[in-house]
Amino acid sequence: MDIRQLQYLVTLAQERHFTRAAAACNVTQPTLSGRIRQLEIELGVPIIERGKKFHGLTPEGERILVWAKKVLADCNSLRNEVAGKSAEVFGKVNIGVIPSADVATASLILDLKKSHPHAHATIQLVSHDEIHKALEDYQIDAGITYTQFSDAKKHSSFTLYEEDYRLFMPAGHRLQHAEAVEWETAVNAGGMVALSPNLQNRMMVDSTLRFLGVELDPEIEAETIPSLGGFIRAGYCAILPEFSALSLGAGIVSVPLIKPVVFHSIGMVMTKRELEPAIITSLAECAAQYKKPVLPVSTE
Repeated sequence: MDIRQLQYLVTLAQERHFTRAAAACNVTQPTLSGRIRQLEIELGVPIIERGKKFHGLTPEGERILVWAKKVLADCNSLRNEVAGKSAEVFGKVNIGVIPSADVATASLILDLKKSHPHAHATIQLVSHDEIHKALEDYQIDAGITYTQFSDAKKHSSFTLYEEDYRLFMPAGHRLQHAEAVEWETAVNAGGMVALSPNLQNRMMVDSTLRFLGVELDPEIEAETIPSLGGFIRAGYCAILPEFSALSLGAGIVSVPLIKPVVFHSIGMVMTKRELEPAIITSLAECAAQYKKPVLPVSTE
């Protein structure tokens, strides 16, 4: 068994097509098929459902795939670790972030860069469910999302801050000087826009309103918070996390929501490993010392 066999298997599972997988691995199809067949012989179990086309993996193949992804992730971590010790470069960290936490991520990465100037970070905006799937598949090193849904057996987590909710509205709105607004009042503050229903943040908003016997019926929905800014400036309102103020821009004001006051913990979640790469350990240390950004005071 060698690393390339595992790479071929993971690529085949992703592409679900022998020819495309072979092209992605820069080998011929007979080479890819032969190396996976050799892996089956070495392990003594069938990995691929046989046929003229790729029909999927056997139950044994699915279990082997999980281990293959883990081994490949650990190999990449080893390369980064060696590079970091030999050239003072701490490698690259891939982070999945839910849209509502995007603007709060910068300070975490900047803290990492202060300690390790040569570290590289890639940030992907994905949904809460996609973060957990990517962690399981070792496609990302960490996720910034709602910690209450993490599995303590599989994940280590660090709370970064408590997310609360506000009613966002255009400057000059009749409610902009209110000290706070009740949720039931907020949904009738004007035409509503909101995040897409598939996003965890929107699900939490809907859950709170259903508890109150109220339904949110937005006229416009979007995948990211910044994309809602133009609509809010044009006269719409939105129920969003407080940090949305950092990405919505000028001409928009907000007030806290009460009755109930709703908080959710946003944190960094990582898959537990026996040996952590140095860059992941450093990222966890930064997360443990994270300070919640201060929102600018509105002068509207």
